[in-house]
Amino acid sequence: MIGMSFLACVALVIIAIVIAAIMYAVNIRIGKGMYGFAAEVAVGWVGGWLGWIWGHWWFTWWDVYVLPAIIGSAATILIVATLYPPKED
Repeated sequence: MIGMSFLACVALVIIAIVIAAIMYAVNIRIGKGMYGFAAEVAVGWVGGWLGWIWGHWWFTWWDVYVLPAIIGSAATILIVATLYPPKED
């Protein structure tokens, strides 16, 4: 993204993976299997990026504001999982 360092991107990926794993463990899923988990990580990264851009509080980790990124990641995964639940077979 514009103005983002490589380490900031890595930090957002780490946050997205952790939040996606927590959401997947509590049965909040976008899809099934590894594709669903990968979709959660991608959606979580976008949400983390939006949270990082809109919120400038608490502490930073590699130029990423951690708490807004966590909240944005979790909220975006929850919204997408609610709007597009996995299909039942």
